Amino acid sequence: MHKLLFASVAALAIATPATARSNSGYVGLEGGVLIPRNTHVDASVDFTDPLVPDIIDRRIATVKYKTGYDVDLIGGYDFGMFRLEAELGYKRATNKSLHIDDSFIADLNTGSGGAFTGGEFDLNGHTSVWSGMVNGLLDFGDDNGLGGFVGAGIGRANVKSLGDSDSAWAYQLLAGVRMAVSDNIDVGLKYRYFRTGGLNFNDSFTFPAGNGCVNPVCSGGTVDFDSNNHFSSHSLLASLIFNFGSPAAAPPPPPPPIMAPPPAPATQTCPDGSVILATDTCAAPPPPPPPAPVERGERGQ
Repeated sequence: MHKLLFASVAALAIATPATARSNSGYVGLEGGVLIPRNTHVDASVDFTDPLVPDIIDRRIATVKYKTGYDVDLIGGYDFGMFRLEAELGYKRATNKSLHIDDSFIADLNTGSGGAFTGGEFDLNGHTSVWSGMVNGLLDFGDDNGLGGFVGAGIGRANVKSLGDSDSAWAYQLLAGVRMAVSDNIDVGLKYRYFRTGGLNFNDSFTFPAGNGCVNPVCSGGTVDFDSNNHFSSHSLLASLIFNFGSPAAAPPPPPPPIMAPPPAPATQTCPDGSVILATDTCAAPPPPPPPAPVERGERGQ
Protein backbone atom coordinates (compact mmCIF):
# COMPACT_ATOMS: atom_id res chain seq x y z
CA MET A 1 0.00 0.00 0.00
CA HIS A 2 2.65 2.55 1.05
CA LYS A 3 4.86 1.66 -1.95
CA LEU A 4 1.98 2.39 -4.34
CA LEU A 5 1.27 5.75 -2.73
CA PHE A 6 4.94 6.77 -2.80
CA ALA A 7 5.08 5.80 -6.51
CA SER A 8 2.00 7.92 -7.28
CA VAL A 9 3.51 10.95 -5.56
CA ALA A 10 6.79 10.46 -7.40
CA ALA A 11 4.92 10.44 -10.72
CA LEU A 12 3.26 13.73 -9.78
CA ALA A 13 6.63 15.18 -8.87
CA ILE A 14 8.04 14.40 -12.30
CA ALA A 15 4.97 15.51 -14.22
CA THR A 16 4.12 18.75 -12.38
CA PRO A 17 7.03 20.41 -10.53
CA ALA A 18 4.92 23.31 -9.23
CA THR A 19 3.77 24.15 -5.70
CA ALA A 20 0.64 23.82 -3.58
CA ARG A 21 -1.03 26.74 -1.72
CA SER A 22 2.02 28.97 -1.56
CA ASN A 23 2.80 31.58 1.10
CA SER A 24 -0.18 30.90 3.37
CA GLY A 25 -0.99 29.17 6.66
CA TYR A 26 -3.32 26.19 6.99
CA VAL A 27 -5.00 23.91 9.54
CA GLY A 28 -6.42 20.44 9.05
CA LEU A 29 -8.08 17.37 10.52
CA GLU A 30 -7.06 13.85 9.51
CA GLY A 31 -8.33 10.41 10.43
CA GLY A 32 -8.23 6.83 9.25
CA VAL A 33 -7.14 3.27 9.89
CA LEU A 34 -4.15 2.17 11.99
CA ILE A 35 -2.29 -1.12 11.49
CA PRO A 36 0.16 -1.66 14.39
CA ARG A 37 3.08 -4.06 14.21
CA ASN A 38 3.21 -7.00 16.63
CA THR A 39 4.64 -6.52 20.15
CA HIS A 40 6.74 -9.07 22.05
CA VAL A 41 6.25 -9.68 25.79
CA ASP A 42 8.73 -11.11 28.31
CA ALA A 43 7.89 -12.44 31.78
CA SER A 44 9.47 -13.74 34.97
CA VAL A 45 8.00 -15.32 38.10
CA ASP A 46 9.09 -14.61 41.68
CA PHE A 47 7.77 -17.39 43.95
CA THR A 48 7.35 -16.38 47.58
CA ASP A 49 8.58 -19.74 48.87
CA PRO A 50 12.39 -19.88 48.55
CA LEU A 51 12.19 -23.64 48.05
CA VAL A 52 10.45 -23.14 44.67
CA PRO A 53 12.88 -21.97 41.98
CA ASP A 54 11.93 -18.72 40.27
CA ILE A 55 11.27 -18.54 36.51
CA ILE A 56 13.93 -16.38 34.85
CA ASP A 57 12.83 -13.59 32.48
CA ARG A 58 12.14 -14.90 28.98
CA ARG A 59 9.99 -14.28 25.87
CA ILE A 60 6.52 -15.67 26.60
CA ALA A 61 4.08 -14.01 24.16
CA THR A 62 3.54 -11.97 21.01
CA VAL A 63 0.68 -9.48 21.00
CA LYS A 64 -1.19 -9.07 17.70
CA TYR A 65 -3.56 -6.15 17.24
CA LYS A 66 -6.83 -5.53 15.50
CA THR A 67 -7.00 -2.68 13.00
CA GLY A 68 -7.28 0.51 15.04
CA TYR A 69 -7.76 4.18 14.33
CA ASP A 70 -5.43 7.15 13.92
CA VAL A 71 -6.50 10.82 14.13
CA ASP A 72 -4.54 14.06 14.22
CA LEU A 73 -4.75 17.84 14.09
CA ILE A 74 -2.23 19.69 11.94
CA GLY A 75 -1.31 23.32 11.42
CA GLY A 76 1.47 24.81 9.36
CA TYR A 77 2.74 27.25 6.77
CA ASP A 78 3.36 26.72 3.07
CA PHE A 79 6.55 28.44 1.90
CA GLY A 80 6.16 27.33 -1.72
CA MET A 81 7.50 23.89 -2.54
CA PHE A 82 8.25 23.32 1.17
CA ARG A 83 5.77 23.12 4.07
CA LEU A 84 6.52 23.11 7.80
CA GLU A 85 3.76 21.88 10.11
CA ALA A 86 3.05 20.83 13.70
CA GLU A 87 0.94 17.73 14.41
CA LEU A 88 -0.89 16.42 17.47
CA GLY A 89 -1.92 12.77 17.00
CA TYR A 90 -3.72 9.96 18.80
CA LYS A 91 -3.62 6.26 17.90
CA ARG A 92 -5.42 3.31 19.49
CA ALA A 93 -5.67 -0.41 18.73
CA THR A 94 -7.17 -3.35 20.65
CA ASN A 95 -5.40 -6.67 21.18
CA LYS A 96 -6.41 -9.21 18.58
CA SER A 97 -4.71 -12.20 20.17
CA LEU A 98 -2.32 -12.88 23.03
CA HIS A 99 -1.09 -16.45 23.17
CA ILE A 100 1.05 -17.24 26.23
CA ASP A 101 3.80 -19.76 25.58
CA ASP A 102 2.67 -23.23 26.72
CA SER A 103 6.00 -24.05 28.39
CA PHE A 104 5.74 -20.90 30.54
CA ILE A 105 2.21 -21.85 31.65
CA ALA A 106 3.43 -25.38 32.49
CA ASP A 107 6.34 -24.07 34.60
CA LEU A 108 4.05 -21.61 36.37
CA ASN A 109 1.51 -24.32 37.20
CA THR A 110 4.23 -26.67 38.42
CA GLY A 111 5.67 -24.12 40.84
CA SER A 112 2.34 -22.77 42.09
CA GLY A 113 0.15 -25.86 42.01
CA GLY A 114 -2.41 -23.80 40.07
CA ALA A 115 -4.26 -24.41 36.84
CA PHE A 116 -3.45 -21.31 34.79
CA THR A 117 -4.33 -21.28 31.08
CA GLY A 118 -3.10 -17.81 30.12
CA GLY A 119 -6.54 -16.26 29.89
CA GLU A 120 -6.03 -14.74 33.32
CA PHE A 121 -3.46 -12.29 31.89
CA ASP A 122 -5.40 -9.48 30.21
CA LEU A 123 -2.33 -7.22 29.80
CA ASN A 124 -4.62 -4.18 29.51
CA GLY A 125 -6.29 -5.25 26.26
CA HIS A 126 -5.20 -2.32 24.05
CA THR A 127 -2.39 0.08 23.15
CA SER A 128 -2.78 3.84 22.75
CA VAL A 129 -0.34 6.53 21.60
CA TRP A 130 -0.27 10.31 22.02
CA SER A 131 2.30 12.07 19.84
CA GLY A 132 3.49 15.59 19.09
CA MET A 133 5.44 15.87 15.83
CA VAL A 134 7.06 18.51 13.62
CA ASN A 135 6.90 17.64 9.91
CA GLY A 136 8.77 18.92 6.87
CA LEU A 137 7.03 18.28 3.54
CA LEU A 138 8.01 18.75 -0.10
CA ASP A 139 5.05 19.71 -2.32
CA PHE A 140 4.39 18.99 -5.97
CA GLY A 141 1.36 19.81 -8.05
CA ASP A 142 -1.08 22.58 -8.88
CA ASP A 143 -2.63 25.24 -6.64
CA ASN A 144 -6.06 24.68 -8.13
CA GLY A 145 -5.89 20.98 -8.96
CA LEU A 146 -4.21 17.75 -7.91
CA GLY A 147 -0.95 17.82 -5.95
CA GLY A 148 1.24 15.46 -3.98
CA PHE A 149 3.78 15.57 -1.18
CA VAL A 150 6.46 13.54 0.58
CA GLY A 151 8.16 14.25 3.88
CA ALA A 152 9.21 13.19 7.34
CA GLY A 153 8.63 14.21 10.93
CA ILE A 154 10.23 13.93 14.34
CA GLY A 155 8.81 14.41 17.81
CA ARG A 156 7.84 12.80 21.09
CA ALA A 157 5.34 10.01 21.81
CA ASN A 158 3.72 8.61 24.95
CA VAL A 159 2.60 4.99 24.59
CA LYS A 160 0.31 3.11 26.98
CA SER A 161 0.45 -0.68 26.86
CA LEU A 162 0.50 -3.69 29.23
CA GLY A 163 -1.08 -1.53 31.94
CA ASP A 164 1.90 0.84 31.89
CA SER A 165 3.04 3.87 29.90
CA ASP A 166 6.36 5.16 28.67
CA SER A 167 7.63 7.99 26.46
CA ALA A 168 10.25 8.05 23.73
CA TRP A 169 11.39 10.03 20.72
CA ALA A 170 9.61 9.10 17.51
CA TYR A 171 9.85 9.67 13.77
CA GLN A 172 7.52 9.20 10.82
CA LEU A 173 7.60 9.04 7.02
CA LEU A 174 4.76 10.65 5.08
CA ALA A 175 3.40 10.69 1.52
CA GLY A 176 0.09 11.74 0.08
CA VAL A 177 -2.04 13.51 -2.48
CA ARG A 178 -4.21 16.63 -2.12
CA MET A 179 -6.89 18.20 -4.31
CA ALA A 180 -8.34 21.69 -4.11
CA VAL A 181 -12.17 21.66 -3.97
CA SER A 182 -12.62 25.41 -3.41
CA ASP A 183 -10.55 28.56 -3.03
CA ASN A 184 -9.61 27.59 0.56
CA ILE A 185 -10.47 23.88 1.04
CA ASP A 186 -8.35 20.85 0.11
CA VAL A 187 -9.14 17.17 0.58
CA GLY A 188 -6.45 14.51 0.59
CA LEU A 189 -5.22 11.02 1.27
CA LYS A 190 -2.07 10.42 3.36
CA TYR A 191 0.09 7.40 4.22
CA ARG A 192 2.10 7.41 7.47
CA TYR A 193 4.76 5.06 8.81
CA PHE A 194 5.29 5.79 12.51
CA ARG A 195 7.95 4.39 14.86
CA THR A 196 9.09 5.19 18.38
CA GLY A 197 12.39 4.60 20.09
CA GLY A 198 12.75 1.93 22.77
CA LEU A 199 9.88 1.64 25.28
CA ASN A 200 9.78 -0.22 28.57
CA PHE A 201 6.41 -1.48 29.86
CA ASN A 202 5.82 -3.39 33.08
CA ASP A 203 2.80 -5.11 34.59
CA SER A 204 2.41 -7.70 37.34
CA PHE A 205 0.00 -10.40 38.42
CA THR A 206 -0.04 -11.82 41.96
CA PHE A 207 -1.32 -15.34 42.60
CA PRO A 208 -1.78 -17.66 45.60
CA ALA A 209 -0.55 -21.24 45.91
CA GLY A 210 -2.92 -23.68 44.23
CA ASN A 211 -4.52 -26.85 45.51
CA GLY A 212 -3.26 -29.11 42.75
CA CYS A 213 0.38 -29.14 43.71
CA VAL A 214 2.22 -32.38 42.88
CA ASN A 215 5.56 -31.16 44.21
CA PRO A 216 6.66 -31.31 47.85
CA VAL A 217 6.31 -27.53 47.98
CA CYS A 218 4.07 -25.18 46.00
CA SER A 219 4.09 -21.43 46.34
CA GLY A 220 2.26 -18.25 45.56
CA GLY A 221 4.12 -15.42 43.92
CA THR A 222 4.13 -12.64 41.34
CA VAL A 223 4.37 -12.75 37.57
CA ASP A 224 6.19 -9.70 36.18
CA PHE A 225 5.50 -8.86 32.55
CA ASP A 226 7.70 -6.46 30.62
CA SER A 227 8.16 -5.38 27.05
CA ASN A 228 11.29 -3.62 25.81
CA ASN A 229 10.21 -2.77 22.28
CA HIS A 230 9.41 0.12 20.03
CA PHE A 231 5.91 0.84 18.77
CA SER A 232 5.52 1.01 14.98
CA SER A 233 2.49 1.24 12.72
CA HIS A 234 1.14 1.96 9.25
CA SER A 235 -1.78 4.39 8.76
CA LEU A 236 -3.94 5.49 5.85
CA LEU A 237 -5.67 8.82 6.54
CA ALA A 238 -8.24 11.04 4.87
CA SER A 239 -7.50 14.78 5.19
CA LEU A 240 -9.58 17.95 5.26
CA ILE A 241 -7.43 21.10 5.00
CA PHE A 242 -8.40 24.77 5.32
CA ASN A 243 -5.99 27.27 3.73
CA PHE A 244 -5.95 30.83 5.06
CA GLY A 245 -4.42 32.31 1.91
CA SER A 246 -6.72 34.13 -0.51
CA PRO A 247 -6.84 33.10 -4.16
CA ALA A 248 -4.45 34.91 -6.46
CA ALA A 249 -5.69 38.33 -7.55
CA ALA A 250 -6.96 38.64 -11.11
CA PRO A 251 -4.45 40.26 -13.48
CA PRO A 252 -5.10 43.96 -14.28
CA PRO A 253 -7.06 44.65 -17.47
CA PRO A 254 -4.98 45.34 -20.56
CA PRO A 255 -4.38 49.01 -21.42
CA PRO A 256 -6.76 50.52 -24.00
CA PRO A 257 -5.52 50.34 -27.58
CA ILE A 258 -3.66 53.36 -28.89
CA MET A 259 -5.88 55.12 -31.44
CA ALA A 260 -4.29 56.20 -34.73
CA PRO A 261 -4.36 59.99 -35.31
CA PRO A 262 -7.06 61.14 -37.73
CA PRO A 263 -5.89 61.74 -41.30
CA ALA A 264 -4.84 65.29 -42.22
CA PRO A 265 -7.58 67.26 -44.06
CA ALA A 266 -7.25 67.80 -47.81
CA THR A 267 -5.84 71.19 -48.83
CA GLN A 268 -5.36 73.33 -51.95
CA THR A 269 -2.85 75.99 -52.96
CA CYS A 270 -4.31 79.25 -54.17
CA PRO A 271 -2.78 81.35 -57.01
CA ASP A 272 -1.36 83.71 -54.44
CA GLY A 273 0.57 80.82 -52.86
CA SER A 274 -1.60 80.42 -49.77
CA VAL A 275 -2.69 76.91 -48.66
CA ILE A 276 -6.31 76.50 -47.64
CA LEU A 277 -8.75 73.61 -47.06
CA ALA A 278 -9.95 71.94 -50.18
CA THR A 279 -13.53 72.89 -49.25
CA ASP A 280 -12.71 76.61 -49.02
CA THR A 281 -12.55 79.14 -51.92
CA CYS A 282 -9.41 81.02 -52.80
CA ALA A 283 -9.57 84.80 -52.51
CA ALA A 284 -10.19 86.76 -55.77
CA PRO A 285 -7.00 88.17 -57.29
CA PRO A 286 -6.50 91.94 -56.89
CA PRO A 287 -7.51 94.10 -59.89
CA PRO A 288 -4.69 95.08 -62.29
CA PRO A 289 -3.17 98.59 -61.84
CA PRO A 290 -4.51 101.42 -64.16
CA PRO A 291 -2.44 102.21 -67.32
CA ALA A 292 0.11 104.97 -67.10
CA PRO A 293 -0.93 108.35 -68.77
CA VAL A 294 0.56 109.23 -72.27
CA GLU A 295 2.67 112.45 -72.44
CA ARG A 296 1.90 114.81 -75.43
CA GLY A 297 4.55 117.03 -77.31
CA GLU A 298 4.36 120.69 -78.34
CA ARG A 299 2.03 121.58 -81.27
CA GLY A 300 0.78 118.25 -81.80
CA GLN A 301 3.99 116.52 -81.47
